[in-house]
Parts: sequence; structure tokens; C-alpha cells
Amino acid sequence: MIDPIALLKEDHREAVTLLKTLAASKPGARRNATVKKLDSALKLHMQIEEQFVYPLVAKLVGNEEAREAGIEHGLAREALANLTKLVDQPGFGAAVAMLTAGIRHHVKEEEREVFPELKAKLDRAELARLGDEVKAAKSKKTRR
Repeated sequence: MIDPIALLKEDHREAVTLLKTLAASKPGARRNATVKKLDSALKLHMQIEEQFVYPLVAKLVGNEEAREAGIEHGLAREALANLTKLVDQPGFGAAVAMLTAGIRHHVKEEEREVFPELKAKLDRAELARLGDEVKAAKSKKTRR
């Protein structure tokens, strides 16, 4: 069985690693490539959560948790747009720091509260189906 929570946590680790790389980066091609990679990875992750995970969260954990996550995803999208816009400009470091703070907050809530509660309320078949959906969405996007 594919554990969807484990897959989502892997995404979290990748995002944190990319943000650390960006925090220490200098303007140039490598920074640009890292911003594009982070942008793509986070957008896919958020899309998967919004499509497959948060409808279940709303149903089984609570509407407030799902709504808050949606707001946090919106803020992350704004921060990603700023990061892209400022990639070779003054203020890039501040943009990285703001996105990092938002991502850390979101990840902490998901991993300590939302995901464990969701996982506890899903039966084995539902968890397996969610794992298949998450994996399929990730592999479909990476093949493009």
C-alpha cells in the first residue's frame, strides 16, 4: 500500500531543502533553476492536496482546517509569485524568508495535527485509494 501521507511529507522535505538552497544562493542561472523547480513542486503539491486531501479533511477532520489550508495555499502562491519576480532583484532574501516561514507553519500544522487525524479516520481501503490517487497525480505531472 502506498502511504499518501508519506508522499506528502516527502514533498515537504523537498520544499524545505530547496528553500534552504535559495536562502544561500547568489543571483544567476542556478538560482533561477531552483526557483522554477520549487515553484513547480509546490504548485503540484498544493494541487494534489486541494483535489484529493482537503475534501477528505473537510469531511472527516473539519471544515475550518480545510479552509485554513486553502488560505495558506493562497498565501504560498502569492509568495511564489514574489519569489519569481524578485529572483535577481534586491529583496529576494526577504521573499525566501517569508515563504519559508509560511511553509514551515503550514507543514507543522499538517504533519502534527491534520494528517494524523485524517489518517486515523480513514479506513485502510480509503487510505490505499488516496495513496494511489496521490501517486498517480504526481507521476502524471512529472511525465509531462
